[in-house]
Amino acid sequence: MPPKGSRKKRTRQTKVVTNNAGGNEEAAPVVLKNDSTSKVATRVTLTGLPFDLLSEIYALLHPVDLLQLARTSKVFRKVLMNRQASRKMIWLPALASVRGLPPCPKDLAEPRYINLLLESTCDGCSVTASRSSINTRVWKHLTNYSQTCGGPGDCDFPNFVDPHELPDDLPEDFETMVPASCYTFRRSLSRPELVSWRLADKNGDEVLLYDLDAVKALKEEYDLTKKGKARELWIERKKEEMRTKFQFFKACRDFLQTQIEEEREAEHKRMEALKDKRSEQIFKKLSEIGYAEECRTFFELNPKEYMAPEHVREYRRKLVPKELTDEEWPVIKDSMVAFMKTAREHNSRNFKAKAVLARMDNLLKPAYAKYVFSKPPNTVVLTTAEISMMPEWREVLCTKPLDKELTSEDTAKAVAAMDAFVTSTIAIRTEALLDLVRKSKAYEGKEVTTDTLLLASTIFKCHCDDKSTYPAILTHSCHNYNFFNAEGKSKGKPEAGYANSPRPVGAVDVKPTTVDEEAIVEGWRDTWHSKVWVGFHSKCKFDEDAHELMLEMLDTLGMPRSTTSAEMQDLQPYIVVLDPKGRKGMRWEKALYNCKHHKKDDPKHKCFAKLEDPAHLAKAQALEASRQRSPNPSCFHCANNVVHMMYQWEAGCDDSIASHLKEHCGIEHPEGPEALKAYSDGFRLYQKEAWWIAEEEDIVL
Repeated sequence: MPPKGSRKKRTRQTKVVTNNAGGNEEAAPVVLKNDSTSKVATRVTLTGLPFDLLSEIYALLHPVDLLQLARTSKVFRKVLMNRQASRKMIWLPALASVRGLPPCPKDLAEPRYINLLLESTCDGCSVTASRSSINTRVWKHLTNYSQTCGGPGDCDFPNFVDPHELPDDLPEDFETMVPASCYTFRRSLSRPELVSWRLADKNGDEVLLYDLDAVKALKEEYDLTKKGKARELWIERKKEEMRTKFQFFKACRDFLQTQIEEEREAEHKRMEALKDKRSEQIFKKLSEIGYAEECRTFFELNPKEYMAPEHVREYRRKLVPKELTDEEWPVIKDSMVAFMKTAREHNSRNFKAKAVLARMDNLLKPAYAKYVFSKPPNTVVLTTAEISMMPEWREVLCTKPLDKELTSEDTAKAVAAMDAFVTSTIAIRTEALLDLVRKSKAYEGKEVTTDTLLLASTIFKCHCDDKSTYPAILTHSCHNYNFFNAEGKSKGKPEAGYANSPRPVGAVDVKPTTVDEEAIVEGWRDTWHSKVWVGFHSKCKFDEDAHELMLEMLDTLGMPRSTTSAEMQDLQPYIVVLDPKGRKGMRWEKALYNCKHHKKDDPKHKCFAKLEDPAHLAKAQALEASRQRSPNPSCFHCANNVVHMMYQWEAGCDDSIASHLKEHCGIEHPEGPEALKAYSDGFRLYQKEAWWIAEEEDIVL
């Protein structure tokens, strides 16, 4: 039987509420009649919300989100794509919320503008390309062209052609009135997708392609325009339109590039934050099992250069940009513990190295500086690193407890042994130098002694083409390398790695024999401030040509052939070089570099002449007074001036050995600053002088 009550009464029990946004009756509440109570079941969808509430949601969305929302429902599309209804209330506030966004052109709808600027969808086939491929946009045309179109629609968009394929009778300067691109779009035989590349001619200049459809439309409009003033105004208006689009193109390109860079930076920061959080989680786990100190000190440095190769993977595992989970920790725990053991060993070595380095600074350096300053200024001695590897100093630095404060009594034996050690070692190196002279043609069958080395005509040439005399040749940079390179701790030149090969003649044994002695090497490696002798370079030899030129120069100057290099340094004579291209006056060392050896078929040819003109002699004195010496003194502590290197030198800086010893090496003269200045004034052992000699000014004759 039908239920009691009229139909009108039953209808009143269920009231239909019409939706305010789109009239969607599915969103209406349904009232269920029950004997006891009435329950209301609602099915309100997003499209069924009131318009004022939807307007609040629209105001919170990014322009791209609004565009995506318009594609999801006819209801939203009807509202968002109604320019008259939604432009001022929805799109303009959304565009204003994007920082740095260029203003939308008046002839372009806001949704179309967002699609062009913030999306990379091809307008021909709707294929989405990489957002970073900004060159695929033909901004003058306000169109997106994807580099990789491959949709089922067989996209052949756009239609850009070469200039010779354009119609005839086009207006002058039509190039400034139509869109153009330097990128060509064509299909590959091996790949069905559309590919793109930049066109250039044989000179590398861009080749522009023009939009055929736009050119045809321009020609039609051009033909319909009356000749005369109207056509001129039309042409100017078209040019102005394209100039406006070009300005818009530059603003959009800069904005998009900024957006991409900001996104990359934000992603980088996010990854770094995840790495930092993961590190904190790993450190917390390791600290709970007794490795808190290693976590605090080891990872504050860059440990990759100190760790063993088998632990590099574990170190990188710490840098994975994701949080550590309880399930992952048992998997990596053993490897991280092994990693921490390596860190503990590193910390132990670092502590020993610092303690040994402190002993060298407090005991070894002052004692050896006092010994060096007791010698004449240009006496060749060993470097501090070589002295530190003496057996007596090894005993002082390494065998004594590191927590014990040593006194002068503990170092008396080592200090007393320094003179004999230095003298014997330099004697061996000097003997090796004498062997080079004995092998020369100039001294074949002649007696060669130490006095021979002192002669100005005894000149040596290294593989770097530097010419050096004695004793400067013993401090040349090619024969001294960084301490830890020579010991074999790091990759160096072949002559430096003698830890696993026969020790060079005259080289100090710098190989540590105990774990404690390795702290000396570690200490010098941390400071990077000293070099050791590694033997003469294989191409270092007695310079026969320079020897003969020097003898001729001495004869020209009227000086005896027994003149020493020290005497030449004191006199600094200037001489005339008889160059076929022109006679020039220059200092004697520069003359040796510039004068070529005379030909064998003309033995009477003269290379030099004496500088006798009073005006030229006055010019020579002025040049000598202002001459810049090499800012690379051969320091007995570090063997190389790493502060005032010649590529760091500036005019007016103090490049003396006194300034170097005090500011860089921290060495004071035991008798005070005046004594240090006197030592510096007579110092002549410099490195890399060839470059500075070449820069000396000549006297034009």
